[in-house]
Amino acid sequence: MKTIIHFLALFLILILFTPNTFSMEKKTVQKTTVFCYTLKSSLKTMMNDTGTLPNELMEKAVELKLEITGPQIWVYDGSDGNPNTKFELTIAIPIKKPIGDPGKFRFAEFLEFNCISEIHKGSWSQLGLTYQKLMPAIMQQGLSYTGISREVYQICDFENPENNSTEIQIEVK
Repeated sequence: MKTIIHFLALFLILILFTPNTFSMEKKTVQKTTVFCYTLKSSLKTMMNDTGTLPNELMEKAVELKLEITGPQIWVYDGSDGNPNTKFELTIAIPIKKPIGDPGKFRFAEFLEFNCISEIHKGSWSQLGLTYQKLMPAIMQQGLSYTGISREVYQICDFENPENNSTEIQIEVK
């Protein structure tokens, strides 16, 4: 009996004092006008494939005097977690309205998006662990993955990656 009481006390302490590190949320993201660039890539080659594109995109947005309405978004269409699978990657900046000549970039509209969302705190090298938690949870809820996910880079700290905050949005139906 004493062992059961100790176990229950330990269990309650863990529940009350352990921070919730997995707080998946089902939500609808409203349509968004973006300034963007799309390319083919793979998880294995993505950093080389994108190169300086994110910075160039931001520089062009500033040059065009676009009103930026949110953090940078990367959209993965067809990525399955396999490092060698080719997929379509769109790097986007939400804006109020298109203005001027986008040059090699383009203006687009992301449609309304039903997703499962989770905030990943820490290094981007650990994003895969958050995806690994989300995918089974999506299936357990009877939802299905459409093949599209987004990463919204809320806080980017290149010097201290443990301070990064990235919202992962996995489209579901």
